[in-house]
Amino acid sequence: MQARWNDAGATIRAGALTGIRAALAPRGLQPEPLCERRGVDPALLDNADARLPVGRYVDLLEDAARVSGNAALGLRLGYTQPLSSIGPGAVRMGRARSFGEAVRILIADLPLHQDGVRIDLEVDGRWASLSYSIRHLHGIEYAQDAELSIGKMLSAARRLGPSADWAPAQVHFEHPAPADPSAQRRLFGAPVHFSQPRNALIFDRALLDAPMRGAEGLGAGEAAGAVLPCTESAPDLVAALKGRILRALPQGGVTIEAIAEQLALSERTLQRRLQEAGLNFQQLVEQLRYETACRYLQQGHLPLTEIGYLLGYSEPSAFSRAFRRWSGASPLAYRRQLS
Repeated sequence: MQARWNDAGATIRAGALTGIRAALAPRGLQPEPLCERRGVDPALLDNADARLPVGRYVDLLEDAARVSGNAALGLRLGYTQPLSSIGPGAVRMGRARSFGEAVRILIADLPLHQDGVRIDLEVDGRWASLSYSIRHLHGIEYAQDAELSIGKMLSAARRLGPSADWAPAQVHFEHPAPADPSAQRRLFGAPVHFSQPRNALIFDRALLDAPMRGAEGLGAGEAAGAVLPCTESAPDLVAALKGRILRALPQGGVTIEAIAEQLALSERTLQRRLQEAGLNFQQLVEQLRYETACRYLQQGHLPLTEIGYLLGYSEPSAFSRAFRRWSGASPLAYRRQLS
């Protein structure tokens, strides 16, 4: 089944591939043939601020892991990359006073690095969780990117947090377990569970209030001289807008008034900026709901009622009607065709 919306314009900074050449070298491989196979200009590997389509980036990582025989390639790549690979947001994280503040900066700034990404911080009793997902890829495996991103979160916690040997309580991944998950368990120093509803680090909520080591935890050149993102450009606005909408979906009604307030803009200004970018707020909300629904439906263990709730629908029937309107098929029929 072909998605009506596939967000073909979604991009990611080439900095996400930092270190891939060194990761392939021990196997006698070069990234250029992999780039060419996926239609990625190899010159982007030397230009961290250049952008490439998210789908091609994900496929490139999967290819690299497969041809190298290294199922943990994405994980190692994310853990060893400098934090500056996510862009200027790394500088703001380095200036955070607590781990919780650094997480909030990450949530706010990462959509500028990668379109369509969703990061959620949830606190339940003693425990907190930090989760990651790409919400507009339909029928595309992104295990390597998921492990790269969670690995980078672990690296950030150890570089900037109070302890260089910090370990989470648990780690969850959406994708099935590799044949040998020992690399994942060794790196995290914690139980790692696969085929879960989300990709997430679970940790003691006390860490959120822990002071940060700050810029001393950043690598050379990461703490100085970076330029903060320009919030006036249309691409930055759209990325920030999508991030706010995605985080608001589980709460139900997403209004332009609430989103404008979060972006520190008047409703009229946001409407004008959207018109200049050729966008309609309500259509954008519906597009993101549909893309998110497709992503959730790929996770066969997620009940349809739970998916509807995560999209802001109080009744399964409302979700079913909306999905049929978007795709022409019921959520159950869509899931059956995927399987």
